[in-house]
Amino acid sequence: MASSFNPNDDTIAAVATPPGDGGIAVIRLSGPESVDILRSIFKPGSAEENPHFSPRMLYHGHIIDPESESKVDEVLAVYMKSPASYTGEDVVEIHSHGGHVVPKKILDLIFRLGARPANPGEFSLRAFLNGKMDLAQAEAVADIVNAQTEDALKQAELQLEGALSNKILEIKNIILDILAEVEARVDFPEEDIDPIVKSALVSRTQDILAGLETLLGTYREGRILKYGVSTAIIGKPNVGKSSLLNRLVMKERAIVSPVPGTTRDFIEESIDIRGIPLRLVDTAGIRITGDEIERTGVALAKKKAGEAELIIAVIDGSAPLDDDDYEVLEGLQGKQAILAVNKADAGFSISQGGLLEHSPAERIVHTSAKTGIGIENLKDAVSALLRGNSRRAEAGEVVLTELRHKLAIEKASESLSSFLKLLDAGESPEFLALDLRMALDSLGEITGEVTTEDVLGRIFSKFCVGK
Repeated sequence: MASSFNPNDDTIAAVATPPGDGGIAVIRLSGPESVDILRSIFKPGSAEENPHFSPRMLYHGHIIDPESESKVDEVLAVYMKSPASYTGEDVVEIHSHGGHVVPKKILDLIFRLGARPANPGEFSLRAFLNGKMDLAQAEAVADIVNAQTEDALKQAELQLEGALSNKILEIKNIILDILAEVEARVDFPEEDIDPIVKSALVSRTQDILAGLETLLGTYREGRILKYGVSTAIIGKPNVGKSSLLNRLVMKERAIVSPVPGTTRDFIEESIDIRGIPLRLVDTAGIRITGDEIERTGVALAKKKAGEAELIIAVIDGSAPLDDDDYEVLEGLQGKQAILAVNKADAGFSISQGGLLEHSPAERIVHTSAKTGIGIENLKDAVSALLRGNSRRAEAGEVVLTELRHKLAIEKASESLSSFLKLLDAGESPEFLALDLRMALDSLGEITGEVTTEDVLGRIFSKFCVGK
């Protein structure tokens, strides 16, 4: 991506809409030659021969091959003049018919006239480099595209609006005030900081650390919202695992049969539970069996359970526990797990006391996959287990979703803690200022004020082409 770090010196182009069948495709250009390229291939639908292309006006016409003068497609085109555009450069969008052939033909014409293919995320990279958004906001663009639930989308939108960036800016401004107070004493290192001033510096720094700690506490919820949770449904055969999967995804995704051992492979499905993306895996029933194929399925079920971040263990509440049930229950030790006591419509033959030896009461839910009894309670239990007491996302507060942000805040906290220790030890202002500047640099990594080409390359390479 080396060339992409020099915006304004060339023109890039890409299809900004998903590939494949579709009514409309949007071809996006950004760079100094964008409007000239458009003029070379666009013929207006009206009598006007050379449209002026006023910014933000939609023009109807045809894309024409300049060499053969043949029509390629009927389109709409719009020009957005620098700096009032997404990238901060001259931007053109051509709205053509969708599919595979038409957008490719138009792109080929554009490339022939001097534009080059955009790298993944290069439009957003240029927006960042041209000051249209900071790095945290640019990352939110990809999060909006990839959001799996409404809660995840809300978080991405908050970050794009600058909620996290503004919070970081507020903290940095307080640190800058403290730094100014410290550096004012650099010329007088032999004089101790006034006790009243020192007390104020300590208090303000401790407040910052408390705020950063609160922000760090949101990372678990943010990570869950962004990436989802791998979830294995386990249990012995014929306890209703596949029926429970079907009930949760609200469609006949897995084969349901009264014959034990029907599920021998695993089935995956993604669902939204209370705003949390879950990647559900329905596994083969866990039991001792002489069937070689079923044994392979059981081994795979145990492997999936070991890899999962969450387990939904299913037992048949209408029948006494047996050795296969106990093997399932023992596998819950040390795991995030919900125990679904299924077949509630058929009555219960298991005491609650016996189940409490394997799972806390708040994680035991009585369900009937057949009738739907307890399914909403199961969803509540999953949400409570994964989110704990945190409801910041639900309340519309910004949470940390990026590991990069978390590590930067941890580094800033370490520098501020070091500042407090040096301040207490009476160190000279130069050393105090160094820790404060390191904290500022760490926080600056979040918004991109302090960054490297390698970091930018890693971030924007994850974007889709056209964004």
